[in-house]
Amino acid sequence: MIVAGLDMATATGVCLGEPGQMPTFWVEDLGKSRSHDERFSNALGLAHRLLTQHGVTVIGIEAPIKTPHDKTGTNSILMGIQSCVRGWAFRKGVTSEIIHINTLDKQFLGLAGMPSAERKKANKARCWQLGWNPATEDEADAASVWNYMCGTCSRSHAIANMPLFAEARN
Repeated sequence: MIVAGLDMATATGVCLGEPGQMPTFWVEDLGKSRSHDERFSNALGLAHRLLTQHGVTVIGIEAPIKTPHDKTGTNSILMGIQSCVRGWAFRKGVTSEIIHINTLDKQFLGLAGMPSAERKKANKARCWQLGWNPATEDEADAASVWNYMCGTCSRSHAIANMPLFAEARN
């Protein structure tokens, strides 16, 4: 089983690998300042490559945060790019799931409700604690998604990597 965790945005953090193994990381540029249609197309291309070139069988996506007020364009792009990935995965019979940030934080960090900047630093620190080396905060955020999806698909991964089971391991 190959799992992909995605932190979807114009610069999409990607974390990829098998449960229990060292994941790989990169940032996929979907085209800052490009048209929505071009970014949607690039999101479809990312989904296609994940499945065909990397053999991904499960995809987790961090739920987009809706911005208030006059941010229709931002909301449209965030909802649209994650929908493109989910639609392509569905078409190819690959499981995908959207995971709310609070759920990710509880599972990966052991608590939720932190301000965004603090959360991003905590995700990166947790990655380093696990021996993973994301280069960016986007990659670290994707790692929390990857870890969650691995934990739902692999009991041994969950026991080895989730704070819930930390006392049992010691």
